[in-house]
Amino acid sequence: MKNKPSLWMIAAGAFAFLALAAYLYFALTLADHWESTTVPAGKAEATKSPM
Repeated sequence: MKNKPSLWMIAAGAFAFLALAAYLYFALTLADHWESTTVPAGKAEATKSPM
């Protein structure tokens, strides 16, 4: 019986780590980007289409 973890467990751990890192990266960068491009409440009504 071998004591080292199987290749599937290593691959699953690596995938989980990369997915978490990618999620944190995109969440932080997109949140920062969206925060800087929000429209003030006064301008929201002026930009509505006439239709």
